[in-house]
Amino acid sequence: MARAFLLLMCCALSLMSNPVTEKIWATNLAFYDYLSANGVDSSILADLDDETFGALRTILAQTPYYEHRDEESGALLHALIPIGDERQISVYYDGERYQVDIIPVRYFVVTETLNAALENSLQYDLSQITGNGKLSSELTSIFEAKIDFRRDLHKNDRVGVIYDRKIRLGRTWGAPIVRSALIETRKRRLYAIYRAEDESYYDETGKTLANLFLKYPTQFHKISSGYLPNGRVHPLLGVIRPHLGVDFAAPKGTPVISVADGVVRFRGCQKSCNHGYGKLVIVEHKNGWESRYAHLNGFASSLAPGSRVKQGQTVGFVGQSGVATGSHLHFEVRKGGQTTDPMALRDVRQNGLNGRQLERFLADAKSALATLDYLADSPESGVTRITAARLSKSGATN
Repeated sequence: MARAFLLLMCCALSLMSNPVTEKIWATNLAFYDYLSANGVDSSILADLDDETFGALRTILAQTPYYEHRDEESGALLHALIPIGDERQISVYYDGERYQVDIIPVRYFVVTETLNAALENSLQYDLSQITGNGKLSSELTSIFEAKIDFRRDLHKNDRVGVIYDRKIRLGRTWGAPIVRSALIETRKRRLYAIYRAEDESYYDETGKTLANLFLKYPTQFHKISSGYLPNGRVHPLLGVIRPHLGVDFAAPKGTPVISVADGVVRFRGCQKSCNHGYGKLVIVEHKNGWESRYAHLNGFASSLAPGSRVKQGQTVGFVGQSGVATGSHLHFEVRKGGQTTDPMALRDVRQNGLNGRQLERFLADAKSALATLDYLADSPESGVTRITAARLSKSGATN
């Protein structure tokens, strides 16, 4: 607890002092090379756990980041490098040596409404109205199981959204958080209402908009081998064997996420870490479904047999353990013990709400539905702020 307090104080003091400069993360710049360029001994990485070490590989090119340097010597005192909207790498000098931590990104939040009649495309129009190109991406993700965005939207179709906009250091930050949304196409209104209890979206009747499974369990360069239940020539053993999953080629350390909510049934090596699947995680899901993540380099530190995981939660990191020709994730999905093609899961639906959960949801959704209908009926297009700025749960803004 004391270490966390000191770290937050260090972050606050660094950004309050001058000079603080904004920079852009260069394409193909590795974190190791960034340390070397700033005279930081890379041995500070030796004590990092697998989860933190894996996160260092997820900095995206062109990401804005901030540095605080000594005015006289130019030495790096503190850097904040985002890895997604909610987390950032903190590199700082504590007076004796450099340290590396993963800490929250802190920002202000305001709630806004948007109403628009489409003129060109969802992406173009919403970007022009809000100045944020990510709102359309969020809506596409929410409604993708209901709408073919290439064919179903037309001129004068309407969009209404209630969303939280993040503001960091005076600028819009990251993707907005959509609280509820409506898309009207061909006079048919489709609704999405966010339910915080399970972090999912439902329509106005309490039916889920989400698929049970995410499409991919990791970021990857290519699919190096598909689902081949009738067999293939094994690249190492040279014999014909069924390939009962999909292989995603990716760099060592790339985070691997659970494709659905579930319970960890297995975490470890089934026989030996040098044979078969190597380091393996098995997650049980609803209705007899199971997902497997094999040839891992390591596991998420919080993962243990019997622990619950959420859809999108990191369970491990891409590696080459077991019998594997290169760094990749072997991903399997089973139903009732029988394997199935992981790439054919986009139509597997989650159950909707029922009973008291449904009653409470419908009661809570009334206000949002009324606001969305009002937005859709309005002849104007624009953004309206409906709450004052408030701090994110993490606290101070940096």
